[in-house]
Amino acid sequence: MAIAIEGFTVVGSKSRIQEDFEGGLAALSQMTPNATELTDDHLWRCSFMAAVDAQMFLGQLQQVGMNTTQGPDSVFVLVSEFDLSVEPYCEWLSIAQWEKGVIAWREGTTPDKVIAREGWSPERGSGLLFKDATDPDNLTFLRTEGNVDVYFDKQGQRELYSSRTNPDPDAVFKAAAGVIQQYLSAIGSRLPSEKIAEVRRAISDLEGIESQASEAWQIPFFIGKGQQILGEIDFAHASFRKAYALDQDTEVILRELAGMCLELGKSEEAVRIGEKAAALAPDSATTLGNLACAYLIAARIPAAMTTVKAAILLDQKDEINQRLLRIITDVASGKRSQPRCMSDLNNPARTSLWIRLQFWKRSD
Repeated sequence: MAIAIEGFTVVGSKSRIQEDFEGGLAALSQMTPNATELTDDHLWRCSFMAAVDAQMFLGQLQQVGMNTTQGPDSVFVLVSEFDLSVEPYCEWLSIAQWEKGVIAWREGTTPDKVIAREGWSPERGSGLLFKDATDPDNLTFLRTEGNVDVYFDKQGQRELYSSRTNPDPDAVFKAAAGVIQQYLSAIGSRLPSEKIAEVRRAISDLEGIESQASEAWQIPFFIGKGQQILGEIDFAHASFRKAYALDQDTEVILRELAGMCLELGKSEEAVRIGEKAAALAPDSATTLGNLACAYLIAARIPAAMTTVKAAILLDQKDEINQRLLRIITDVASGKRSQPRCMSDLNNPARTSLWIRLQFWKRSD
């Protein structure tokens, strides 16, 4: 009797498991991280599509007292379908290629019957493609589907799947951040439902790796940008504050956090963050313009006027700061009411009651 080897397969000796593993096979089944477990009369196995996940499982087995590293009589070994390797060296297991499949059996027994999952056949084998055997320059990370990383093989023009208990954080971040960057121009507009779903999936992917890179401000930052695209300003503000907690000296974090404060009418927080951003980037017309907005919404009109004029001196072609100067001037003169948040600045200018009365008097 034999078992099928698929991807990277952890194989154990049933007799040794029953002797050495506390609780035997039943307890081992509770510990197994996926649904690929199979047994024959002599062997137990669990398969993985990524070597790192198989190694992680072997490490967990070693932590509970199992020999997984010392041959020739370890309790568990790792067998690769792709190169027929067995680690560590083992004298109790035999393996062989059977057409496109790979099988393993207890040394000294006859492999007259193969135990395999539904869908396995010697003509097809597992059907898995070894991603690491392909030139990595030809691979583009696409997405995650549950615990499976999906790549596109540009040379073979096909998708490759690599199952992982823990998806590669760098690849997940690169793909999810790329999706969010793609839709930054849609901030303030309505996206089609399928694009909204795509952004939500990117946010979810980033949230899934956040705990694995707790010091990386870029993860909550891009989560915040995704939430901003979806119009979820409160959530975006919270995400930018997470990024700020991790790095208080990166100007782009300060700028985005100040912007969310302005959207929410948190004027004093916006001023505090805006002043720090301006200290980091004193020659940025955009940063000074944002600070001028913060001063304006905080009703600090003289500071707003001085700051926006300084911003215009840095870039006289900046139309936004030119418009902001007109708004500040109108607020200072009473032609426009005091704004409480950023959306008030985006509304058409509303004249005060006194100006309306004057206009009515003149037209009479």
